[in-house]
Amino acid sequence: MLRAIDACAHTNRWHARSGPVALFCAGLMLCVLGAPPLAAGPLVWAAASVAAVMGAGVPGRLFFDAMLVPAGFLLTSAAALCVTLGFADGGVVLGLSAAGAWTALQTGLRAAGALAVTLCFACTVPTAAWMALLRRAGAPEALLDLIMLVYRMLFVLDDARLAILRAQDNRLGFRTVKVALRSTARAAAALFLRSLQRAARLEQGLAARGYTDRLPVLPPPMAVCPGAYAAAAAVPVALAGLAFTIGFAR
Repeated sequence: MLRAIDACAHTNRWHARSGPVALFCAGLMLCVLGAPPLAAGPLVWAAASVAAVMGAGVPGRLFFDAMLVPAGFLLTSAAALCVTLGFADGGVVLGLSAAGAWTALQTGLRAAGALAVTLCFACTVPTAAWMALLRRAGAPEALLDLIMLVYRMLFVLDDARLAILRAQDNRLGFRTVKVALRSTARAAAALFLRSLQRAARLEQGLAARGYTDRLPVLPPPMAVCPGAYAAAAAVPVALAGLAFTIGFAR
């Protein structure tokens, strides 16, 4: 999934318009966090999904599949808020909480909208582009270097994980549950050791190249269009106004 999202971020129709997309996503995030959640959550979720799938050309299956795991955590947390636990007559009483259910509904809708905005940004803005945006915003160079190194290490370790699992599978390391558990433990241990070795080699490589507190990265070309910035700002403002109107009407 990580590789698919990264590949989509570099190939979608909006990959050269990182500035307007970042402004659009930031506006949507402010809208879903500040506007009434019962209206803002569904509106922002729909706007981010439509913008990613229909606007940027992100494959719908990739976009919505990426929501499944976070949505599972979200539903589990919402269900926990709806349950109340108490003690009465010397026993444990389990029931439903109306206040908890209301809180779960508001929190869940707000979180769903924020999740859609996050995925829209991740699937449409390449890493080098949002790193360049952070550098223009004055983010510390040490933080940017750390983000870039971690980003690189994620793919290196993912390659190592695939190689280890492929080798174990070729040696019938998953033929039974007991053998599969043992193989998984060995793979985790090998991946941990390999991550330490890669980190040490990375540190040595940076020192050998005379690292001077900055890793120069050539930013990708960006298309600058005033109309795109205007539209990116207008849509979140319109959604916020609509959300407040619906919220006050309730």
